[in-house]
Amino acid sequence: MKNILFVFILFPLFGLSQDFSNEDYIYLKRHEHIKIGLSKQNFDITKQVSEQAEYLTAKKLYFANEAMHFDSFSAIEDIDAYTYLPERDSSVKVDYIETKREFDNGIFYSDQESKIFTFPAVTKGAITNLNYKEVVKDPHFLGLFRFGTFVPTKSAQLSIEFPNDVTIGYIDFNTKDVSVDFKQEIKRNTTTYTWTANNIKGYQNEVDGESMLYVVPHIIVYIKSYEYKGQRINVLNDVNDLYKWYASLVNQIDNSELEKVYKIADDLTKSIPTKKEKAEAIFNWVQNNINYVAFEDGLGGFIPRGAASVCDKRYGDCKDMANLLYEMLNHVGIEAYRTWIGTRDRPYSYNQVPTPMVDNHMITAAIIDGETIFLDGTDSYVPFGMPSSFTQTKEALLGIDANTFKLITVPVQKPESSVTEVSTTINIEDDMFKVSEKRLLTGYEKVDFITDYLYKKDTKTDEEFLNTTLALGNNKTNYNNIKRENFDNKSDALELSYDLEIDNYVKKVGTKLFINLDIDRVLSKSKIDDDKIYDKKIDHTYKKNYITTLNIPEGYSASFIPEELSFENPNYGYTITYSLKDSAIIQTKSIYVNTLSVKKQDFESWNEFIKSLTKAYKKSIILEQNQ
Repeated sequence: MKNILFVFILFPLFGLSQDFSNEDYIYLKRHEHIKIGLSKQNFDITKQVSEQAEYLTAKKLYFANEAMHFDSFSAIEDIDAYTYLPERDSSVKVDYIETKREFDNGIFYSDQESKIFTFPAVTKGAITNLNYKEVVKDPHFLGLFRFGTFVPTKSAQLSIEFPNDVTIGYIDFNTKDVSVDFKQEIKRNTTTYTWTANNIKGYQNEVDGESMLYVVPHIIVYIKSYEYKGQRINVLNDVNDLYKWYASLVNQIDNSELEKVYKIADDLTKSIPTKKEKAEAIFNWVQNNINYVAFEDGLGGFIPRGAASVCDKRYGDCKDMANLLYEMLNHVGIEAYRTWIGTRDRPYSYNQVPTPMVDNHMITAAIIDGETIFLDGTDSYVPFGMPSSFTQTKEALLGIDANTFKLITVPVQKPESSVTEVSTTINIEDDMFKVSEKRLLTGYEKVDFITDYLYKKDTKTDEEFLNTTLALGNNKTNYNNIKRENFDNKSDALELSYDLEIDNYVKKVGTKLFINLDIDRVLSKSKIDDDKIYDKKIDHTYKKNYITTLNIPEGYSASFIPEELSFENPNYGYTITYSLKDSAIIQTKSIYVNTLSVKKQDFESWNEFIKSLTKAYKKSIILEQNQ
């Protein structure tokens, strides 16, 4: 049979050349060829990877450090790495490659490993070359290919060769501004798809941006199905197949000795009347008693450990906690399901991407009185009834039974669920601010504060921590009598109180005192810079309400009080009012953010909000000495 070649332009074409001469380091090529073989329902899958990079300057020679990652589902073989030096027309091979186990601070155990080496003799003008084979051991994990990466790429190409009795699926992301050429070549026994893109810019992370998967052009390929003895066998044809695979893994859970788990659930709920209260008691127990540790160990990274084992050891990862909650809740008559979900770092839905790439987390969904409550035991401080903030907006896959599932989107929590209430009383003594303040934090506002306190405070004193976290007044603010209540109480607001002394804060001119009541200038440094490229990510919606009372010192009267100031937008805004009551001036301030993302087209509006708020913060009241 004659070869048939189809050529398509899959995405819009733009300029075919780009000048990267001002860069320090670029990829000349990043090519990957996936070859799929099939014999008696057994797949043989390899990836041939070829990369070539050029050092246009000597400023970023640290890119000579290379690492290739693999785990139980893959292996790295046949590494050929060397540096070519054009000025000498010579090559220097890599002569030492280390295999190293991968760990980070958030992983208790991982089967991930790396092949690590450094390209030798790298200097300006050097061209590094890397070729290797990756063996893919499970047909569910073909992964993704990035056309773009952190530096510019001259040529990026993905090709996949597969038998004609295999069906391949693919879906692209973020390619509307990239020229990608697609070719399909059909031979007697195989078909090859090839995607090629040239002259792709580099993509850099931004501190307050979404994950790079939201912006980097990439493609996900997967095996949909294959034919065997006249029958079509699905692998990942759609979300039904993905769920069936997940369900097969769940069937491997160790369900022995569940009696001890059931006893804990019974003891926790025996005197509690309602299902919602029972669920809350069980959820709080898991949060308080099971320590979260991450495991990434082959299929052990997908199969939950037995609930009894988790109870005995008092630790587990997300799927272990999800399974424990599932067992305890159902035992006391609460409808609950193991639930797969992707965090906000994954910009995919299940119907769109029916592969394990779509999710990276597991929780439990409880159905109580018709309400779906998402329970994430890994978030030790999120209150019952609220999902973990990093799962908001995400699609959740509820496993009903071996063949049935349900897809439900986790709702965005309203600003009223995460509120900071601040009550402040100010007295002036010898031109110094004497402040007594109390903060009540609920929802994600409470979670964020506790998380920062536990993981960022380190060796700082409470005063040093509050000085950097709250940044009240000026750099001469002193904190005293710091108290915390309900730190470990999930149902009540965190109460934080303290006294402040703020020197050099009152400005005296003749017989007048100029006083600014905005000692908390939250968001004042949140202007979006002109060079920001991607949308601004916000972790959660919230409200901050302030009531500040200034006791007018004896012998003074208010001669000027600012008018009401406000900015209104559906997604963010504020209102500040002042009133005079007896011998006190009361400022009432409310700030709200009602979105999880500020889109690029809304940067100007957001900056107008911040500019208006910052201007409002500069308003002072004037007290004048009585004559």
